[in-house]
Amino acid sequence: MTGSVDEMLDFGDKLPSFPTAVAEAIRMLSSESTDNDSIAAALQRDQALVAQVLKMANSAFYGVSRRVSTVKQALLVLGRNAVRSLVVAVSAQEFLGRAQPGYLLARGQLWEYSLASGAAASLVAHKVGYKPADEAFVAGLLHDIGKVVLSEYLAERSTELAEMVGLATDLVSFDTIEQELLHIDHAALGGMLCDHWQLPARLSHAVRHHHCPSQAGDDWRLAAVVHAANALTMTVGIGLSVDGLQYLLDESALLRLGLTSEDMEVLADELIDQLSRPNPFG
Repeated sequence: MTGSVDEMLDFGDKLPSFPTAVAEAIRMLSSESTDNDSIAAALQRDQALVAQVLKMANSAFYGVSRRVSTVKQALLVLGRNAVRSLVVAVSAQEFLGRAQPGYLLARGQLWEYSLASGAAASLVAHKVGYKPADEAFVAGLLHDIGKVVLSEYLAERSTELAEMVGLATDLVSFDTIEQELLHIDHAALGGMLCDHWQLPARLSHAVRHHHCPSQAGDDWRLAAVVHAANALTMTVGIGLSVDGLQYLLDESALLRLGLTSEDMEVLADELIDQLSRPNPFG
């Protein structure tokens, strides 16, 4: 990451924090010494959070095979990691649901795109045998979380941004334009957010490197799954904002996953079918 220390601190000061109850729930879910009863009791103090977690657990986006009706059942059926992922995903709606003027996204549009990306990541994960699939869902959901901070900076320089996008060739990616303008891109900033929220390093690496999976080291598979999901979501026409199609497809990442162009076409059809179902978070 380039740029002055002051610039980095400026971004860092604007990183949003989870509500205290959510942060505590994530901490407890990450601790092997905390029993399920204590976790369930802690989560149940926030009934709105519980309702959204259970709604998402039972949604077509998440793909649970049996009905989950209580926190304790979710912990037993899904496991702690999956419940932690759901808590993070539900909590992220507060940030992702906002308007993002720097990307010309109205209120709710980034959330819709993020949900679709999560669904796409789940489809890709099942196709290539990546486990746990819930981790792929959350990585897909959070991959553009950096836009919630970067948006205001881009909005301040909208004229310059529009000119740079207009002059850019197909070989110049939008994250490169972000770096030229602000010395950081939304993927790197998203990784900072994941670290700030003390999420698993694998998730942080996938978010940080979703445009360049080969740079994710040992976590390249999850980053590649998210990269493929990002391509699928744009292919079906979701998430096209000021950045448009100004992203480069890393075909080598798809090859490493074992995905062919025919596979991507089939997955795109499956994604369209899944997104045609009622959205429980609308």
